[in-house]
Amino acid sequence: MGQIDGQLDEDEQALLELLPADGSGAASEEILGRLGWDAERYARSCVRLEQRGYVQAGQGRAETVYRDLTAVPPEFRPACGRPGSRVTVRQVPVTVPHALCDLTGVTLAYPGHGGAVVPSSGKGVVNSKGCQIEVDAQTLDVTITVSGLRHNA
Repeated sequence: MGQIDGQLDEDEQALLELLPADGSGAASEEILGRLGWDAERYARSCVRLEQRGYVQAGQGRAETVYRDLTAVPPEFRPACGRPGSRVTVRQVPVTVPHALCDLTGVTLAYPGHGGAVVPSSGKGVVNSKGCQIEVDAQTLDVTITVSGLRHNA
């Protein structure tokens, strides 16, 4: 199954969903067992996710695989997969890829412009101070912008 517009295929999504949201490692043998796949199918999905920059995998028999959160701005990392968390956004505009960091239910705020809770898929919110949060309907990526800022496109 091919990827369209950067979307993950079913195998990539299934593998990524079993990895801890905080970027900690998971034993490849355990993940493989939970998925019920053969080693070749697992390896193909790992390679594709590594090429996208979504995971990193260790080498050897006791291989560990984990989400590669380096593409996620540092202030968002502790909130990945943790509804109810709060993040002070440092720079806008910014887009956080959902495949790496699920921000659903997280409160995002920009200094002097208030904030809002990240809504569910394909929705957006704007507060009275100009903070806007949009969730892409297909990828679920979250984009944060603030109106009235010169550097904000």
